[in-house]
Amino acid sequence: MVSIKAIVYGMSILMLSVTIMFLIIGIVFYVLYSYLEDAIGLNSVLKYLTVVLISLSISIIFILIFRGSVITDITEGFSIVLITWLVVPLITTFVYLNLTDLSFIDAFFESLSGFSGTGLTMLTVPESYPHIILMMRAVTQWLGEIGIVVVSGVLLPFVHRSIRTVYIVERGPLLAPTIASTMRRLYTVYAIYTFIGILILLFSGMDLPDAIMHSMTAIATGGMSSHSQNIGFWFSGTNYTILFTSSIIMIIGALNFIDTYNLLKGKLKDFVRSSEVKGLFLLLSTLIVLIMIYSMVTNSRSKMISWIYHLVSGYTTTGFQFIDIHSEPELIKLILICAMIIGGATFSTAGGIKTRRILIVLKSILWEFQRPFKLRGAIIVRRLGSEELDDETIFSALSFSIIYLFAILLLGSVLHISLTIEGIHSYTFIDTLFETVSALSCVGLSTGITSPSLPVMSKVILMVAMYMGRLEFLPIYLFIGWYYRRSATFH
Repeated sequence: MVSIKAIVYGMSILMLSVTIMFLIIGIVFYVLYSYLEDAIGLNSVLKYLTVVLISLSISIIFILIFRGSVITDITEGFSIVLITWLVVPLITTFVYLNLTDLSFIDAFFESLSGFSGTGLTMLTVPESYPHIILMMRAVTQWLGEIGIVVVSGVLLPFVHRSIRTVYIVERGPLLAPTIASTMRRLYTVYAIYTFIGILILLFSGMDLPDAIMHSMTAIATGGMSSHSQNIGFWFSGTNYTILFTSSIIMIIGALNFIDTYNLLKGKLKDFVRSSEVKGLFLLLSTLIVLIMIYSMVTNSRSKMISWIYHLVSGYTTTGFQFIDIHSEPELIKLILICAMIIGGATFSTAGGIKTRRILIVLKSILWEFQRPFKLRGAIIVRRLGSEELDDETIFSALSFSIIYLFAILLLGSVLHISLTIEGIHSYTFIDTLFETVSALSCVGLSTGITSPSLPVMSKVILMVAMYMGRLEFLPIYLFIGWYYRRSATFH
């Protein structure tokens, strides 16, 4: 029997963790603006703190009411994750409503896009908004992609028994013997790479606030920027250093945390031997070669570097962008779509089907081709690197990939129909498919469809895609599990 008390308690802990982080940001900005005697900035911080303190109070009240509740069932863990990814964005939604001119639907879209690590935005001119809003956007992506539950484990280790199941749902593998130690180690690795990102972005020409924000959104493979020109504000057609350094951070964010941990510890042999590291760079290199060939055949060499950068941005599901994708060739859009569908590594901040699943699917196809030629009595050992794969693992990868592709076609078609009904005919089906994949893979690259003027129904479709993609169709699995239990109970 699912315990509502345990679900509310677990969700309140996660909300408390987020509000504590937002409270720290608010205090820092309050001290800064007080020192600078900036009355306008101070007023925006006070409005921000009002919402945060109310959220903090609500979280504490619920924790006190339902304290002692323990999550004992996997369904409860699933439920907490599902509800949290709808409730927690409400915190920043009310901040947006208090400090910007966004409507509720646009404010919630912005919040969900941030926490899901998508990066599609309703802020057409981000630089016109208060700095605390821009920093909050970056933090939502930074927290959202590491997983709110991980931050909870770091800040509130005394509740690790209550959130063990939630962690398993969110991240799965362990870096240490216990959940609490794994969370601390994971958070440390994440923080160190974020700090490294800040340093190299400073070297690339960003000032400190922008370097902090963009390092957060790059390592989180989120892609939200403090400027309407996004990364192009610093590139300006000549600063190739910013493209190189931001690409490094994006790729690190898209790697498996176990692999980035080995890299940080200097275990280069383990890092290089990783089948997912090799697979990620192999697939990425293949797509880069396709772009290089296309640019040479079409005499578009001047665009090659820009296309490759956006390929890396799409493959890592980050979403940094500085070109008008809507006006680019359809084949380039299709290559970027493929990159976004594949996505980064498992146990990373990236979205998409994930490299490991793609490798398993590709190997499964090869194994099927080999089947007719197999010697009688011979046993084929199916491996991915040094890992032996069982039928359940292969079936899981295949089924997830099929669900993912089906969702892309369904949501893409519905979005295209929605735009057509609203009289918006300037986008092809490839454009709407691109936007759908970007939302479902939590990327943030856009053909221009996402904007405040987008019809409400179309915004809802993209929000559904972001939500389902971030949770890797967990709502569907939960519903199937609930239906299975119900059927088994009645029979």
